[in-house]
Amino acid sequence: MLSNVSKKVHDKVSSDGNYKSMAYNCESPLNSLAVNKDFTQVVVAGRSVFKILNIKEDCFTENVNLRVGRHINLTYSAADVAWHPSDENVLASAATNGCVVLWNLCKSAKSKQANIFQEHKRSVNRVAFHGSEHNQLLSASQDGMVMIHDIRTKAGPIFKFGSLGSDSAKDAQFCPANSGYFVFAAAYESGTVQTWDMRRPDRAEKVFMAHNGPIFSLDWHSADKTPWLATAGRDKTIKIWDMSRMDKPQPPLLHVITNIASVGFIRWRPNRKNHISSCSLLLDHSVNVWDLGRPYIPFASFEGHIDVTTCIEWRDDCHTFLSCGRDGNIIQHVFADAKRPADKINPIGVDISSNGYIGVASIIKKEHINSSSGKSKKISKSRQFTEAHSGLHVYSDWDEAQKTIMPSFEEIALQYKLEGASLVDMCKHNAKIAAKFKKSQIAQMWNMLATIYGPFINSQAQQSHINRPLGLTSPQHEKQDHSELAAVKSSLKRGRDKGKNKLDAHVDVTSGSNDDSSDVEGESSEIEKNIPEKTLEANFLFGDGGEDEANKDFYNAGGILSEDDYPLPSEGFQSRHDLNTMIGTHPIMMESDLTLVPMVDSIHPHEDLDQNCEPTLVVKSTLEHDAMDSSTSVADLIKSLAEEGDIQTCVSMLVVLGDHMKALIDETYQESWFYSYIDLLGRYELWTVANVVMKQSKLASICSLNQESTVVHTMCSKCSRACERAAWLCDKCKRVTNLCSICHHPVKGDMVWCQGCCHGGHIDHIEQWLTFSDRCPAGCDHVCEFF
Repeated sequence: MLSNVSKKVHDKVSSDGNYKSMAYNCESPLNSLAVNKDFTQVVVAGRSVFKILNIKEDCFTENVNLRVGRHINLTYSAADVAWHPSDENVLASAATNGCVVLWNLCKSAKSKQANIFQEHKRSVNRVAFHGSEHNQLLSASQDGMVMIHDIRTKAGPIFKFGSLGSDSAKDAQFCPANSGYFVFAAAYESGTVQTWDMRRPDRAEKVFMAHNGPIFSLDWHSADKTPWLATAGRDKTIKIWDMSRMDKPQPPLLHVITNIASVGFIRWRPNRKNHISSCSLLLDHSVNVWDLGRPYIPFASFEGHIDVTTCIEWRDDCHTFLSCGRDGNIIQHVFADAKRPADKINPIGVDISSNGYIGVASIIKKEHINSSSGKSKKISKSRQFTEAHSGLHVYSDWDEAQKTIMPSFEEIALQYKLEGASLVDMCKHNAKIAAKFKKSQIAQMWNMLATIYGPFINSQAQQSHINRPLGLTSPQHEKQDHSELAAVKSSLKRGRDKGKNKLDAHVDVTSGSNDDSSDVEGESSEIEKNIPEKTLEANFLFGDGGEDEANKDFYNAGGILSEDDYPLPSEGFQSRHDLNTMIGTHPIMMESDLTLVPMVDSIHPHEDLDQNCEPTLVVKSTLEHDAMDSSTSVADLIKSLAEEGDIQTCVSMLVVLGDHMKALIDETYQESWFYSYIDLLGRYELWTVANVVMKQSKLASICSLNQESTVVHTMCSKCSRACERAAWLCDKCKRVTNLCSICHHPVKGDMVWCQGCCHGGHIDHIEQWLTFSDRCPAGCDHVCEFF
């Protein structure tokens, strides 16, 4: 009757309030702890600490310090410790020098060491007493041996299991007496679990591969008729095995719990069939309690340690346990202070597959109705935790979804233009591609880049045109310059002919000519020969400009008069107005970019001559503006795209912009983005696009990717040297590698192997073998699968 009542106890926290959370600092890292049968004392052990503490209601107090004596050696340092199940004065510790030490607290001497077993050759990892035969002590060592000692004698071990020098034994535990009186299990560094019968120490009863890597801890379930074995290892998993089926080589795997780090220690929670506690070797310093009904999130989490937690020990009431860690603290945890991670998680999840499908998972709440009253009844947190489940909804209207879901990564990568055109043309083309796939914001960004860098490119081109040296002029520009010069000369000639007719009528005023003047009858004159190309770039030039050199040359070039030969009184001319305000700095001059060139052959002050002056309006090139430097803003835009996860647009813009962004963004970030995009292109098998990205990148580390060799040499399993000449033959040790487990011939082509036992061979041979047998053909008895 009492057993039935205990099975119905749910996980409500005990309200008696006898226990509370407390801690004690031993000022040195702790490796293990153990409690006496009454849970009134606890022994803590480490490399430099070995103490017995009293467990009070509100604190820990030191009782005995066992690291005392005349000669302190490695036997006082412990990797594990165990308390005798019935005698509170007897302890056992696993020393780091390979000794198993027995302690007798009743000894009157300062040193409490009663006996030392020195049969192990390397450090001992675990010691454990038998649950029924309390005088039998089990020890597991790094030397690969598991031994059983009789603590009543000082002789050697009564049983030895395994072979010296084999896999290191990380843990060993006796099976509960109600499940297997003579059975114990041992966990090894290779990831295998071996079960032994004490009556047959010559061979293991069962050997199976449990983890992909070393196993650090195992624990038998203590409940009646529940022969479950829990194992934990470096592969970040806790696995539950059903050991009742001893007829099968591989026991059934019941549950798998995945952690965020390697699991260093596990213990079943008493009186709770589906609860197990664990602590990790890295990252997570908390003690987590898991429910097998919901293995993806801890049922409860206990904090307090600031370094790795190394050991856990439960009370019988299942609401309190002790833990110790490398921070030197021993802490008593109470379930009332536990954190419930499930209460703080997001109850809904959304994700998008590589094909564009959208999946939404949301929690489904169920109300429990009392059949008698018809009202909803309150259920415990433990039941709510295990019964929680969610529903998955997939957006399946694919034809309609293609119009709204994110565009295809492959099609955009194939249609983007990253080379073979100008920067502006590539930006405009990529904007059209983005708009085609309904990416309006990305299209706007591409158009913005074209607008920003278009004037910059044009200004660079014009600057190179102005600074172009003589003799390097392109034919197109040369033709344009000649046409402009011909138009100016033609206008000058018409003005000169009209001026000549008027001057003939007033020969009394202007008789004679300058010695430097040329014949006006000729087809060309000195003014036509000496017109500089810079005339097109000059400001306004007036005939009455004063004594500057330009006016003198222009006056004499007409072949009419020389001011030095015929001086005239200055008072005979009307004073001109000041033209300084119209030279260069007047607002009208600044707004207009035109050049007026007066086409006259002399500056004779005659009104008829003035009426015949024909100024030519020459339009210069477009007004030049300095391109606005927006490179910093563009760099921030690219960084924001990378932070949002749009690596495709981010890298494409870097490739198109080229050197414009090289100095504004850290090369480390650029390399990371390029590697990510190239990896994505490789997954979609877009090798051509990936090669273009590598080739157009301005980073040396990225450009060299497509120039590196893709050969991967196999390694010899014996000497670990690369097999360069042949993939199946080692040149150093002359050993043939990669032998097929079935035909025993070297595999010279594709090879398939099991990641569990590392045996393999030809694909055809292995596939044919596994059609009629699931055991490894090499005879290791491992269950292999072929995908």
